[in-house]
Amino acid sequence: MAFVPTTQSEVQAWLERFHAANDSLDPSRLASIYTKDAKVQFGNMPVIEGLDAMRSFFSATWAKLEMMHHEPESFDLVDNKIYQPCHITWQVKNDPEKEKIIVPAFALIYLVTSGDDKGLISRAAFYMDGAPLMAALQRSS
Repeated sequence: MAFVPTTQSEVQAWLERFHAANDSLDPSRLASIYTKDAKVQFGNMPVIEGLDAMRSFFSATWAKLEMMHHEPESFDLVDNKIYQPCHITWQVKNDPEKEKIIVPAFALIYLVTSGDDKGLISRAAFYMDGAPLMAALQRSS
């Protein structure tokens, strides 16, 4: 069940649940962390709107991954926003170089604070250099 964190330990628990859902590479788990109409943006890419669009977007990429792991560096909660730098590690299926790709990333996450969607993400922006991952995805094709 989603909750709105208010203390450092609650934010940490919320982020652990968030990262576990993503790192599972299971698009069916997105509904446990995002609202139905959530908006997600990766850097300069177009905004992804709604759970169906997110499932489509993530399914295409996650199916090509052997693993993904988020390692938070720190985090801060201001009002309903979580700010969090981390490192993301990916391994791509069938990559002839079997490269372990590690990139720094930053997330800005907006949480719903009341109602049925309390504790879920209504909007998020993720900033990272996806070029190393894209290169490995191309190699593995």
